Amino acid sequence: ERDIRVGDIVLVERAGDVIPRVVKAIADFRPEGTKPITPPERCPACAETLEWDEASSGDEERGKVLRCVSAACPAQLVEHLRHYGSRGAMDVEGLGEVLCEQLVKSGLVNDVADLYSLERAAVAGLERMGEKSAENLLKALDVSRDRPLWRLLAGLGIRHVGAKVAQLLAEQYRSIEDLRTAPEAE
Repeated sequence: ERDIRVGDIVLVERAGDVIPRVVKAIADFRPEGTKPITPPERCPACAETLEWDEASSGDEERGKVLRCVSAACPAQLVEHLRHYGSRGAMDVEGLGEVLCEQLVKSGLVNDVADLYSLERAAVAGLERMGEKSAENLLKALDVSRDRPLWRLLAGLGIRHVGAKVAQLLAEQYRSIEDLRTAPEAE
């Protein structure tokens, strides 16, 4: 666990495409009287236990990441949907954070696959949505069906699989089925 305190100056690095990550506190710049930050023990969204996960490189200098391990966490689902629809993945126009939150909260979407079975009337009934917005979203989802394999792989949110790795996998394995049946060593 990190010794980070309120008011610390910290070293931040780029993690993934743009998400910043705190690497470490720089104790020499710590103001007098600062207090340690106590990380939560439970997920604020679903109350499940949080676990420390080694950072992507496993390098001691990079530290650890606190993660909710619940597959049913609504906050994780919202972020998963948002990532899936992002420009670096499936590029679904109109599938932003607010809409993702509404889709999850309303129970219309429980996983990414549910996006493709949404009905216009149900989407139009959401706050700040109407018939035209719902129609545009459904068209954007339909267009996304024809995106290249690498975009789907990047959109699935597999840890350590960004756009570049997804492109390499899609070059090697021409379909999801080829990838699914590939030997584990590959």
